[in-house]
Amino acid sequence: MSVISPISLKGPAEVAHGWMFIGFTVNILLLGVMITQVYLYYAQYKTDKPWIRTFVAVLFLADIVNSIFVFIYLYRSLITFFGDEEFLSKADWLFATDPATTGIIASAVQLFFAWRVFVLTKTWVYTAVIVLLSLAGGISAIITAVEVGRTPKFVDFQNFKSVVIIWLAAEALGDVVITSVLVWHLLTTHPSRKHKTGFQRSDMMVDRIIRITVQTGLLTMIVASLDLLFFLIDPTGTHLLFNFPLAKLYSNSLMSSLNSRRGWKYSGNTSGMESRSEGQVNTTGAIQQRNLHVSSKKPNDMIVLDPTRTHPEVFVHVESHEMRDVQGGQRFDDKPRTLHSETSVEKSVEERWTTDKKSQWS
Repeated sequence: MSVISPISLKGPAEVAHGWMFIGFTVNILLLGVMITQVYLYYAQYKTDKPWIRTFVAVLFLADIVNSIFVFIYLYRSLITFFGDEEFLSKADWLFATDPATTGIIASAVQLFFAWRVFVLTKTWVYTAVIVLLSLAGGISAIITAVEVGRTPKFVDFQNFKSVVIIWLAAEALGDVVITSVLVWHLLTTHPSRKHKTGFQRSDMMVDRIIRITVQTGLLTMIVASLDLLFFLIDPTGTHLLFNFPLAKLYSNSLMSSLNSRRGWKYSGNTSGMESRSEGQVNTTGAIQQRNLHVSSKKPNDMIVLDPTRTHPEVFVHVESHEMRDVQGGQRFDDKPRTLHSETSVEKSVEERWTTDKKSQWS
């Protein structure tokens, strides 16, 4: 009695193209997220260095090319050659662009994170390991695309599985190294506040960037590992469910890391950060306004109490008033006599006593 294979029970398009279609749907959804993140980046971070802005543009263009080629391949397979089992059983150059573009995008993102690791840790060893793994993954992905062109049948993809293993394993291992180094940096520098800027808002931004990079690095590592696992244990195209969205996961991880910081100057240390807000956020979430005080010219007789304090300044204006008699022939606009003038109140009284009214009092 012959054993019926589960593959033979599926339609010709269910073996591989069904998983491709689901993976491509996730790919398009993540492309929408990527478009939003790129728009926010160019709208908010206009002062970034030109090479970083160019890098984001090239990465976004590679994402679009990846989605367009996969879409054309699926359209030809499911619409143009509908019902053609011979065509559905083989891959063409359009399909081969997926591993190539995915490997290039993943390698570029990991190289960028390698640069960030060096900026934070100042250690060449970790940076060199990440660079070697990213280059190994990118080169193996391009070789995989070449092998797809040489061996187009899906059932024969296992013939070059060693190259695929190097590709996906290098990417997953590179994500592990990036995540481990950043977690170590967060745990060792955060409690002692070493290598910090001294400003609480800037320090919170550094920690937030590290946490986001750790989360996205773990996500790409898990998806790349699942892609490799299903490629090894399942002869059908199940692994394509994880392979098609992989490029967008890497690009979105980079953009989420870029959009999570405020005003990085990329000067090689964290002291180059600057705040774009006029308020300082403390750990309780309250906003403490900076010492922003606008006032007019203060009179000379005002006393300023502790002008270095951050609370509103208090001014005390001391005035002196004198009550005196006004003679009939004296005008109100005459110069007033103060307590410190030569003709004081006592002198005025003495003059009046010795002149016209002395006789009356006597």
